[in-house]
Amino acid sequence: MKTQTMFTSALRALRAALLLVLTACGGGVETGGTGAGAYVQGPITGFGSVIVAGVRFDDSCSNCIEDADGTRRSRDDLRLGMMVEVESGPIGDDGSGGRVATATRVRLVSELLGPVTEAFNTAESRIAVLGQPVQLTPATVVDGVLGGAASLRVDDVVEVFGFSAEMDGYVATRIERRSSAPDSYRVRGQVRDLDRMANTMRIGVQGFDLTTTGVPAGLDNDQFVRLAVRTQQVGGRWPVVSVAIEDRSAGDHDEAEVEGLISAFTNAATFSVNGVRVDARNAIAPAGLAVGVRVKVRGRSLAGVLMAASVEIHDDDDVFSEGVDIRDVIATVDATTQTFTLRGITVFYGGVAPNQFEHGTAADLAPTRRVRVRGTVSADGTRVIATRIEFMDH
Repeated sequence: MKTQTMFTSALRALRAALLLVLTACGGGVETGGTGAGAYVQGPITGFGSVIVAGVRFDDSCSNCIEDADGTRRSRDDLRLGMMVEVESGPIGDDGSGGRVATATRVRLVSELLGPVTEAFNTAESRIAVLGQPVQLTPATVVDGVLGGAASLRVDDVVEVFGFSAEMDGYVATRIERRSSAPDSYRVRGQVRDLDRMANTMRIGVQGFDLTTTGVPAGLDNDQFVRLAVRTQQVGGRWPVVSVAIEDRSAGDHDEAEVEGLISAFTNAATFSVNGVRVDARNAIAPAGLAVGVRVKVRGRSLAGVLMAASVEIHDDDDVFSEGVDIRDVIATVDATTQTFTLRGITVFYGGVAPNQFEHGTAADLAPTRRVRVRGTVSADGTRVIATRIEFMDH
């Protein structure tokens, strides 16, 4: 153990020395961070433990899961399509080409909590929540609504996970209907048109009144905030009851990956994703980068900035085709509808070809059997359409 500790200390010292040399040569900022471990931000695409950006994170850490307000949450609160930020140990190889790590912190965050103000627009695949346009994609998960988003009605209270897209509103990775209305609604987004004299501001297409809270010290345009607002508008604006300014930073990590929308854009080498600053001078950036474009950026982080090694445009079709990957114990089976449930997810297995079952058949599906399901989100977003099922307890 002592030898290992000495080796680790020497390795860290060597890394620091190399960083100083690179900085002196003008290359330190471009090449990496100084912190160990990883930072990954994106939607949950699977379980067993929790999968984000293709990395399977062991989420069995004690008291490491929290929401945006810092309230402790259970791993059972994590759901498909939720947006999360994960800090972890180093990302390694699982022996079969997959990436694995052990989470040290998981933070789940939603963008909107409030009533549906415009019902589903089939032609544009949109709804409005708290007056904000919300775009659905083929990979958007819809929970608690039989029939999906098309069955949502005005005044239904929903929570929206995803990305804010400035004037275009929001892009949803998950929409979850609430059974009861909260005491206050929630909005998360980028500050625009801040007027300190009038105590007003804008997020997306909606105005907000800061008379009750006042303008917090340090608040300015372009910053990201979380607001709690009253449940009724006054004078066309939502009265704000609390403001939390967000410091969107990737920290210092040897590995960092963020998936989301470009929220600010100077040029192909300097932009932000979900509010996280990106330095892409050492990456080959694809054509077409602009505010609102969905991307995946991977590299290292230094002083909160993601030093990109790669930048990829990640459109809706890409996200859908990557699908979901779930490993868990079957809770219930319904042979009539050819579905089973696990981790709160309904899986349709009727389209799985016989040769796509491994170590069993459809007849072996039963409660308490542990399986791995790979598939895609259904057209209405309410279930997973399995394409391959592997029995893991054979």
